[in-house]
Amino acid sequence: MSDNLDIVAQNVLWNRLISVCEEQANALMRAAFGAIVREAGDLSAGVFDANGDMLAQAVTGTPGHVNTMAASVRAMLAHVQADSLKPGDALVTNDPWLGAGHVFDFVVVTPAFVNGKIVGYLASTSHIVDIGGRGWSAEAASVYEEGVTFPVMHLRRGADLNEDLLAIVTTNSRVPHEARGDILSLLSCNDTGVARLLNLMREYALGDLTSIAAFIFERSAMGTKKALARAPQGIYENTMMLDGYDAPIMLKARMTIGDGTISVDLTGSTPAVVRGINCPLNYSAAYASFGIRALLTPEVPNNQASLDAITITAEPGLVVSAERPSPVSARHVIGQALPDLMLGCLEQALPGEVLAESAGALWTLSLSGAGRTAFSSLNVALGGMGARPGTDGLSTTAFPSGVGSVPVEAAEVAAPVIYHAKEFICDSGGAGRYRGGLGQRIEIGSRINEDMFMSAAAFERLNSGPEGRQGGQRGANGKVAISDGTQVTDKGMYRIPAGERVILQTPGGGGYGDPAHRNKKILEKDLFDGLVSGEAAQTFYKVKE
Repeated sequence: MSDNLDIVAQNVLWNRLISVCEEQANALMRAAFGAIVREAGDLSAGVFDANGDMLAQAVTGTPGHVNTMAASVRAMLAHVQADSLKPGDALVTNDPWLGAGHVFDFVVVTPAFVNGKIVGYLASTSHIVDIGGRGWSAEAASVYEEGVTFPVMHLRRGADLNEDLLAIVTTNSRVPHEARGDILSLLSCNDTGVARLLNLMREYALGDLTSIAAFIFERSAMGTKKALARAPQGIYENTMMLDGYDAPIMLKARMTIGDGTISVDLTGSTPAVVRGINCPLNYSAAYASFGIRALLTPEVPNNQASLDAITITAEPGLVVSAERPSPVSARHVIGQALPDLMLGCLEQALPGEVLAESAGALWTLSLSGAGRTAFSSLNVALGGMGARPGTDGLSTTAFPSGVGSVPVEAAEVAAPVIYHAKEFICDSGGAGRYRGGLGQRIEIGSRINEDMFMSAAAFERLNSGPEGRQGGQRGANGKVAISDGTQVTDKGMYRIPAGERVILQTPGGGGYGDPAHRNKKILEKDLFDGLVSGEAAQTFYKVKE
């Protein structure tokens, strides 16, 4: 009986640790200056044991932030010895190869002390809108042009802030007040996490986290191994083509499913390019692992043990394993395509159980002043999610990143832009027994009648939409144009003249299953709601006039 009670108590404590992380993330969203963090949840937060292994993560956050952060804490402690840290200290870096893959994401790590001894760490990551360089674009030829990179260093020593670091950030940033505030919001959220963790430990009379860490890792490893065993052992290969910048890019995966483990080799993918869409391996591994876990282990909490069962490798110097000084600003164009690449392998192992391809890369919408008024506006446009076995895909949903978009009202308050339209695109979801999620049409102009610059770095799947599965049709490809007739065809910088508007149409998700087998009543509702046109009903769903 006592053993059962211990298990119940340990599970309660485990859930309490997750709630600590969630409160930490909520503190970050309340304190953040940038709308992309405050409104869209582009962040991560987690609690780590004394060895730097992730125990729990907040529900709020993206795989690209959380899964890279799982490795960041140990990597940062390799640069600053734990025994040199004191209460109040906090470490920081935005090194893409130690953190979340590009210089805009800062990682802050704060130790938690009990009786003068480190018992764990609180870590958080979020996007800083601007820290100099070329800003958010794919135009840089190297990471040195993309902004200021900070090695692992102290953001705070005891009660003293590193004002030198903050001064460098603000001096180089086009939005210095916001940049400083966002970095300090990471510090504040970690302090919240430390306070809540120490309160929890006092409540349970814990002197350290050793016992709960062992319980979490043991149970997670067991659950992960059991879940991964559902996929037949073997070797499965898949390729995917992306638009790229100057030329198409191929992603290639060779997945080996073993006894409770999965290893993936991305060797064979296109070599790194001279544009800022390359992806460091740490970020590639974060999203590739997420794609596998989303299908096979969705019920197992994300922590070091559940991540250790999946290994992602690649030979150095590819678009998926870029090395310094490759430019990496828009690394998510590659990284966020990798879950669909993984799912394509798993479709071979588990035919009929895998969702269709989704829109993939989050369309980061970066607008800045090109006239008298200097401003930087960052938002996201969402595409459709692939249809799943048994249900339609979700419309305008950011899979795999999971972030939301900045509400129109908040975006218009933060910068002199106006959103003239934001609506579903009829027929954008791939036809199928289960329809792909719809993309959206967004139309934006200047509120002050001045020119604007727009970075097209993240606009992917303009050439072909996401593939369907099991007889489902492709989702619609994306389209971007300026109202003066200019067509956006690459990932460069575009000027939007005063009085003109940019018009975006995001990709729809792929369909699943034969469209002729779609439920007629559901199809009738799609027609009534304007989600499917009469022409598409006749062409793909075989509805007679």
